[in-house]
Amino acid sequence: MVNLLDRLAITRGLRMRFAFAMACLTLTSIAQAQGLSAQASAQSSAQCGRMAHRGGSYRYEGVGFSAVSAQQAIRNCCYYGQRTPISIGVSRGRNGWYACVRYR
Repeated sequence: MVNLLDRLAITRGLRMRFAFAMACLTLTSIAQAQGLSAQASAQSSAQCGRMAHRGGSYRYEGVGFSAVSAQQAIRNCCYYGQRTPISIGVSRGRNGWYACVRYR
């Protein structure tokens, strides 16, 4: 019985540390990219391995992903083809291309 309780405590502790580390990594990446260029936002998404709208002082921002090509990632961004882009950033992550497009 004690052995099982010890295992549960260790497992819970590891889960909590992992969750805390992931939250810190995400918050750090978002803080670094917020208000910076579209390229910095795309690099942050690639490092984290997931797309995220980071906003900042831009009214319209689109994010996209593609496992095929950088151009496809840009075309997959929100508002693409509907608004005029003012800044485009693309970065390669471990599982594909991440893009961020900021619009006028």
